[in-house]
Amino acid sequence: MADTKPQIVMRSGPIPGSSYYLDKDEVSIGRDLANDVPVPDAEISRRHARFIVKNDGVYIEDLGSTNGTFLNGVRLSSPKRLQNGDLITLAENTVMSFEWEGAEQAATFTPTYGAPLTEPEPVRAEPVYQAVEQPVPQRPLAPEPTPVKSSKKPWFLNFLLILLIILIIVGLVLTFMPTSWWCFLSFNQLPGCIAGP
Repeated sequence: MADTKPQIVMRSGPIPGSSYYLDKDEVSIGRDLANDVPVPDAEISRRHARFIVKNDGVYIEDLGSTNGTFLNGVRLSSPKRLQNGDLITLAENTVMSFEWEGAEQAATFTPTYGAPLTEPEPVRAEPVYQAVEQPVPQRPLAPEPTPVKSSKKPWFLNFLLILLIILIIVGLVLTFMPTSWWCFLSFNQLPGCIAGP
């Protein structure tokens, strides 16, 4: 039996035609570069969804994304098992298909990785959808964010502020300075100053 490898192939979105193997127990997908599959789309949440590889197949789970994860057009509210050819839509513009590389697929899949299940999960029979590619309406891209202006003041405003503080301090000192200091500074030339010996 040929080894089967689950993978996702991006059909439409920012990187159409790219494919990613699901070669770990959990593979995260989202806008953040820390994800296993980063997708540069503003409509996608930072941690949007994840793929979970188990002994009985591969599941997809939405991680509380803002714009939702859809499996064959139905929004996910709980983890769902994937079938070959399923269409996964993240938000509105990114559409991927789930595929098995190799002749055999889900029913005979036995991964060489992944923790064994302690107790088997019940497998519900889900309707099989025919994968039909439909054009996804393209929304205009969001405008580029305006750069944040620096909060630094020009140097001359800082200089004027320091000069004003100095003038206020000098004015206060001169206002409350004793008369004897005024006479000393004027060499006893001011009226009211007592001439020296």
